[in-house]
Amino acid sequence: MKKLAFLILFGGLVANASAQEISFGAKGGLNIAKVTNTIFGDEETRASIYLGGFARIAVNESWSVQPELVYSGQGFKYDIPILGEYKVRLNYINVPVMVQYYLIPEFHLEAGPQLGFLVAAKNIHGKTTVDVKDQTKGVDFGLGFGFGYDFDFGLGIGGRYNFGLTDVYEQDESQKNSVAQIGLYYTFGKFKK
Repeated sequence: MKKLAFLILFGGLVANASAQEISFGAKGGLNIAKVTNTIFGDEETRASIYLGGFARIAVNESWSVQPELVYSGQGFKYDIPILGEYKVRLNYINVPVMVQYYLIPEFHLEAGPQLGFLVAAKNIHGKTTVDVKDQTKGVDFGLGFGFGYDFDFGLGIGGRYNFGLTDVYEQDESQKNSVAQIGLYYTFGKFKK
């Protein structure tokens, strides 16, 4: 219920924003992801990518709301003695809604909820790939915190940390997504405050 309240709150901010300007953009970059508290205990990060788009809605000179639609490669790696390395690839379509506060016209901090929809889950060992989607939950809810710096010509650089609040697997508790992101974004049409 708390999750639904968060989504309604941020959805209301977007719907009621007295926006003077809406700009659209594309983003992409590097994910460094893992799943915490796995049964293997020595999980390692998995490097992958994220790609997507966003709409930035100006509320006033200091505040904006940015809903996004982003493909995100997540998961983790682990080793089993004698058998070797395994990779777990979890691919999501994430829908974050970030509230951004501009400390100066070029630099902002951001935070907000994220809803992720699992599109694929694979466990890979050597040349063997096993579909494990039926062992994972189809929806992931989390929170994100980050920053961004906008250059004058529409290009920007940003970083974000997303942490899951719901369990990744159906049977195992306390295993949550943890994803650090760094990348670039481009805003079509200069975003003016």
